[in-house]
Amino acid sequence: MAGRQVEALDKFEASAESWLTDDDAPALAVLRLLAEELDAEPTAALAGQYGLTYRNLLRRKPAAAPEKDAAQAAMDAALGGESPVP
Repeated sequence: MAGRQVEALDKFEASAESWLTDDDAPALAVLRLLAEELDAEPTAALAGQYGLTYRNLLRRKPAAAPEKDAAQAAMDAALGGESPVP
């Protein structure tokens, strides 16, 4: 039976499936090892290293496109497509 940290990592991997690549495999392997160790015998050092590795991986996540406000949407509609204003 998986522990809480391993289960949390499984959920993260499933939710990040669309942007994780093979380049992320080493970081994911480290996270998996740390998660297993945290579930078995948690220490502050392990928790800190897990957090650091997780945040570094999360930085690779592509930024979400900002939502258009009503004025931008109206401008796009009037111009028949995307407006040149960022």
